[in-house]
Amino acid sequence: MERPGGVGVMGEKGVHAVLKRHYQPDVSAQEIRVGRFVADAVTGDGQLFEIQTGAFAPLRRKLACFLERYEVTVAHPAYASRWVRTIDPETGELSARRRCGAPETVWKLFYALPAIREYLGQANLHFRVPVLEVRELRVKGDRRRSRRDRVPTALLGEWRFSHPSDFLSLLPPDLPEPFTSSELAAALGASPGDARMYLYLLHQLGLLDRAGRRGHSYLYVHATEREVSFP
Repeated sequence: MERPGGVGVMGEKGVHAVLKRHYQPDVSAQEIRVGRFVADAVTGDGQLFEIQTGAFAPLRRKLACFLERYEVTVAHPAYASRWVRTIDPETGELSARRRCGAPETVWKLFYALPAIREYLGQANLHFRVPVLEVRELRVKGDRRRSRRDRVPTALLGEWRFSHPSDFLSLLPPDLPEPFTSSELAAALGASPGDARMYLYLLHQLGLLDRAGRRGHSYLYVHATEREVSFP
């Protein structure tokens, strides 16, 4: 591994730059070349860190390279609250801040994971979901490219998953089996869509089995022990 003369913290925007500094404060251990690719950071024990604020599809080629030799952690932030202010480009006046969008939670991760399905069974791939409060700046009248930056103002918590089997930790321990996605959503206070996506991943990974239906809904039970895989 080597450090190229590439992009540094000062050349990046908000969330990505701040999280990179959070996970690896040593600038000399950021932007490290590994083969044909550049890792966001390397930890003291040689683990590679990738900060992925968007979709996971761009990670596919990197992971194919990194996972051959290294432990890799992907951090995928969720925005529990977004506070937006708008600037008038003519006067420079800032609007009062307002809360924007629905709060994001750990369930955001499960919408991103199918894009890297072929790597999910690998023991050296790990995930973190830092839960953030962010401040967002927009430009008045610029509808297509209104957002100029998004900066974290607080780290509210973090979910860690060292192995796909850790995803099961999100299931309520007292949830009777078999259960449907609607029953899980009610128990967790999650949306039905989030519960369905979560259960889809766990079923595809071999962590949950489908045990028939109740009405139009699949019934789920814990799988008998077997190797985790994602076809």
